[in-house]
Amino acid sequence: MTTKTLWGKRGAFILAVTGLALAQTQCRSTTSDELDVAGAANAAGMGNAGVSSAGDSSAGTVDTGAGSAGAAGEASAGAAGAGEGGAGGDAAGGAGGAGGDDAGADDAGAGGAPADGTLEFVSDRQLVPNSGSAFAADLDGDGEPDNAYGKVISALSVYGFPAQISADAETSAGRGLQLLAFEASDSSLVSGSTTLTLWRALPTNPDFTGTGSFVVDSAAPSASLRGIIESGTLTSVKFAPGEELPRMLLHLPFGGTVDLPVSVYSISFHVTANGLRQGQLNGAALASDVDAVLPPALAAAFDESCAGVAAPSQQCQTALLVLDANHDQSISAEELRESGLLKSALAPDVKLFDAQGKFAPDGAAVEKDALSLGFGFTAVQARITR
Repeated sequence: MTTKTLWGKRGAFILAVTGLALAQTQCRSTTSDELDVAGAANAAGMGNAGVSSAGDSSAGTVDTGAGSAGAAGEASAGAAGAGEGGAGGDAAGGAGGAGGDDAGADDAGAGGAPADGTLEFVSDRQLVPNSGSAFAADLDGDGEPDNAYGKVISALSVYGFPAQISADAETSAGRGLQLLAFEASDSSLVSGSTTLTLWRALPTNPDFTGTGSFVVDSAAPSASLRGIIESGTLTSVKFAPGEELPRMLLHLPFGGTVDLPVSVYSISFHVTANGLRQGQLNGAALASDVDAVLPPALAAAFDESCAGVAAPSQQCQTALLVLDANHDQSISAEELRESGLLKSALAPDVKLFDAQGKFAPDGAAVEKDALSLGFGFTAVQARITR
């Protein structure tokens, strides 16, 4: 097993980024510092993935310098991603979350990095969308932003599933963490090109202080994307038709937390002295994978929360009324597949692949083959062993 670390120059990286941030602050008449905004929690929610909690919350940042309060329910800021990310100027998610995110962290504008080094990070928070417009991107080229994942989360919120709380709990427990690294040939990160690599980490007791060590899960697929760096922001290069989108196993809170194979279409983030902010990942899951993974996971989550409960919550009563077709006080995967509400939410919404599985976006296609997906993230520096 090989360990790659570059911590002899870590101090130089932080000083370079912070110095540039201070210089930019003096030159700007209007600050664009990130503002952390806490999302409001629901009054009552169903336990999920080992978490019994009241509702859901998330925090977001607004890259225009203005905050917005999270709405009741699963509140998650949308993202105005660089390049293709973002739908209609949604606010960029970059909240303080599990693992000590910094409120008021220096915004580097143009970051800094070792001249010959690799910058390594671990995601310390996944920001769950609460609508189809949050963290959306146009995947199929029809001019409309896509994020069916956000629509599914919105539909499930009716039944009290606390998606953001579930995602935070999994991150805090060190399950399904995403690792990220890229070469920084330009020490100022003002411009340049690079190759970005994503891995999944082995389960661990995570250290999100910026010096934690994480081991790549060699059994899980990794993803490599070409990227362009401009003014401290890295945006992946668009895939051309005929190319193959890299696939990863992502840990996502669809009612119960699931591991879903996802073809990664794009990623973007901003580098600061304290890690990565305003991160956004977009991709899609094949309709066949969605059908194989999500209905059984959702059925198990419903049964865990509702089946055999002496005094079921209002959300459970609603779920059983709407989804329990045979009235046996249990909700099966097949009943979910036939439910009008969830059948529509889980239906593929984009056509992205040809018969060989290569990227072939077709916004005009009537028959779709994948479920679009997008979420935000933040990350802190890490040591990656692979």
